[in-house]
Amino acid sequence: MGSSMTFIAPPPGVASKQALTAHPLQRVGAYALAVLAGADSPEAMTGGQFAEAVEIMTDDCVATADLGDAKAPGAFWLKASYQLWPNSAMNHNIRAKLSREDRRSRIRAWRTYPAPEIGAPCALCGRPACGYYGKLDIPLGASTEHRNTTAPDHEGLPLCAGCVACFHALPYGCMFAGVQFTALHSWDNQFLARTTAIQAGRTQRLIAVAGGPAAKPGPYAREVAALRRLRAYGETLRAGVELFVFRNGNQDQSLEVHELAQPLAEWLRATMRDPAAAEGFRWLVRAHHRPQRGSQSAHHTAKVPGHAWLARNVFRQPDSIPGRAAGYLAGRAADGPPAGTAALAGICLDYAQEVLGVKENDVTRIRELAARLGGRIAAEPAAGNLKRFQQAHRDPRALQSYLKRAAVDWALRSGEKEALCTDQQWRLLFDPDSQSYLARDLLFIAVLENLAGRGWQPVPGKDDDMDDDDDLPGDPFTDDNDNDEREVLL
Repeated sequence: MGSSMTFIAPPPGVASKQALTAHPLQRVGAYALAVLAGADSPEAMTGGQFAEAVEIMTDDCVATADLGDAKAPGAFWLKASYQLWPNSAMNHNIRAKLSREDRRSRIRAWRTYPAPEIGAPCALCGRPACGYYGKLDIPLGASTEHRNTTAPDHEGLPLCAGCVACFHALPYGCMFAGVQFTALHSWDNQFLARTTAIQAGRTQRLIAVAGGPAAKPGPYAREVAALRRLRAYGETLRAGVELFVFRNGNQDQSLEVHELAQPLAEWLRATMRDPAAAEGFRWLVRAHHRPQRGSQSAHHTAKVPGHAWLARNVFRQPDSIPGRAAGYLAGRAADGPPAGTAALAGICLDYAQEVLGVKENDVTRIRELAARLGGRIAAEPAAGNLKRFQQAHRDPRALQSYLKRAAVDWALRSGEKEALCTDQQWRLLFDPDSQSYLARDLLFIAVLENLAGRGWQPVPGKDDDMDDDDDLPGDPFTDDNDNDEREVLL
């Protein structure tokens, strides 16, 4: 981690072997260490439990001394060590020249924590440090532009035995595939404890059964696994969620952090528990499965299923979610509102309000304009009015021209007391300093929703984008199968 991070000291009176700090990876490691120790929480860990957890980790590392190389059956930790603890006693370049007993003794010496005698406080928790530590023990996760440089005569950060043990326990709480580790972190300690415990259990099972070649993970499997954990969580999320993807190899090190803000994280979790929202979410998955008609969308390939694209987008491009739904509806609206329109529109408008910060009054204004346009479109039995609106929606200037013509037609009707499009609605759709692109997508979605509510269907026509069925898929994020190693990167 970068040196700009600010760390906090534990509150006075804390005497447990482990404390939580402001370092996200240390926090993940702390909860993984608690799992290994059989403790209820990191803070509740006793000295005996701490020693037991350290011995488990040491034994796992020592067991690699009997292996020929990282391709041997059961070489999970040896393979992982090259991306976690480069040039350690597990994988040093003289390893092949050493006897098995020498390897074992060197590994045990490395994992033996000295007494705190250096006269400096731990940089993370403030307790007496037992030594200076660097890349060998701490996944720094910095890019190649940052070097592990320290003050003269110092080998790294001053750390206590508890915090060093947390970094050694970190990989138990991580997903691991190829050369990268993935940690799911949150400042909501209850969620972090739950998700780390699940992953630590899976990692321990993997260590026990590892032997054959690992299954290749599916597209965006890290994001899929994280979203699955999130939606399976049963309590209200009090903080956001962060996905850390890192490696600490000798040649190169890297760190990617994908964040879900608390409103988005809680929305994703809560929508699983309301039947109407759950149905809308399944249609949202469906909307990510197929490209827009006639396009070669960068958001779809035959090898990337919709749930993988959705997982990728919520972590990397959350603002794109309504646009994907609008594109899906536009690609299938030649014969009127497609199946699932009402459910998909409802979930998208709720997403815009709860996650993207669209005001409730603005959602009301969009729906009011959509109702007027829906009535105008439904007045014609053929699909011509809908097609003209659909074409205009693709370009802001075309939509402006469309609304101006429609407003004139609306004003000439007898008995109409309100304008078709108010000044507030116009600014909402076209003000360059606002989320106007989002408002236009929501308007299109709301118009289709209104037409579906009217039960309107134009004269039957042929839709050339209906080569697969419209059956509503199941929610791929609700079945958290402990044995599905491929989906969770194990």
